[in-house]
Amino acid sequence: MSGRASGADGREWWVGRRWLPWQPKARDLGRGDSGFMEFGSIDLGDEPIGCAIAIVVGALILTFPFLLALAIFVAEWLIVLLLLPLFVLIRTLFGVPWRVVGRGKSLDGRRWRYYTQVQGWRGSGELIDRALEEIRVYGEPRCLGAYQLDAAPTGGTSKGSPERLLAHVQAGNTLQLEASVYGTGSRYARDGWLDGTVRAGADSLELSQGGAGASRRVVPVRGGTSESAPTGPGDARSVIGFTAADGRVYRIAADERYLPALRWLQSQWSREG
Repeated sequence: MSGRASGADGREWWVGRRWLPWQPKARDLGRGDSGFMEFGSIDLGDEPIGCAIAIVVGALILTFPFLLALAIFVAEWLIVLLLLPLFVLIRTLFGVPWRVVGRGKSLDGRRWRYYTQVQGWRGSGELIDRALEEIRVYGEPRCLGAYQLDAAPTGGTSKGSPERLLAHVQAGNTLQLEASVYGTGSRYARDGWLDGTVRAGADSLELSQGGAGASRRVVPVRGGTSESAPTGPGDARSVIGFTAADGRVYRIAADERYLPALRWLQSQWSREG
């Protein structure tokens, strides 16, 4: 039993029982060194048969990581589906609680997830009905407790909703994003602003430019003074502001969804000790 409902704020919701014991996830094996010979190093001569063999071998090497990840993903799904009747039987015979999940999505792509556990098939069905009604009235399934964050993003440029990005940095991870920094004093800055890739942590802030082998600028953030409502340079942009311990004024302009995470990091930079 499950259902869908819309809140007054436009968010679309799905509420239902979670049947699977766990959720298989696609794995990214990456594009790094696979341990095999490089396609460009294969030399089988200029004969047509040699070229054909080279193409076949190269295709197998390039597609092997994808095929391996696909095989693991399919195998995990088969295991879950085979175990599903057993888990349903265990819930029925031994009264293991059902997990009721509510997933919401707004028009801009942001997502929310609520869940709780309840005993019995009938009890979980009643909870689903109640959650759907609360969504129509309040815009959220309050009976399912507080919303839970999805797993924080890892690797590359940090992605996700503002809530996920905030959880990402609060867990001790580094935030990576495209942003503009004011106050570096670089001669390449435009009106004082320098664009690049920012890596921000609880104790550090670094701006890189130009990809591999890029120039890097470390901004001294520890012991600085935060500005909750920065004035001066960058007023018309989404920014956080702080004054470093050496008296230099810095601004960071970025997409609004990064601001909660950046503001939390800003509070860490201004801590004593």
